[in-house]
Amino acid sequence: MSKLKITFLTTAACLLSVVLLLSCNKEDEAPFGKGAGIRIENLSTYTFDEVLVETGGGGEQEYLDIPVGGITDYKPFEYTYRYAYIRTIIGGDTLTLQPIDFVGEQQFTKGAFTFRIDIVGETTPLYMVFEFKED
Repeated sequence: MSKLKITFLTTAACLLSVVLLLSCNKEDEAPFGKGAGIRIENLSTYTFDEVLVETGGGGEQEYLDIPVGGITDYKPFEYTYRYAYIRTIIGGDTLTLQPIDFVGEQQFTKGAFTFRIDIVGETTPLYMVFEFKED
């Protein structure tokens, strides 16, 4: 192979590498894709058998078997708001947060978020407390 061909191929390979590196962005690295990623953090003294999250049109995901103090992996949503429809099942008890609407709320279409859930009640789950955290 001539010196000119080797130089050309080396230059082309370097340019291709630079183009590929520059075309990558942080959004591509997100484990949940280009939308919003939501995980659940269990702040309560109860194990969550199931948590269903519905973000007002941005998607619906189910999280299973979240231990006391546990944090799930992120799951993909098209978008979220600072609150959502959340149904938590603990044994035979079902607790629900039901938004009326999302009028005037900011829609988060990108990023990672944690829905921190606590359950009030020492001997039986009485009601759910919710906190939105932008990660």
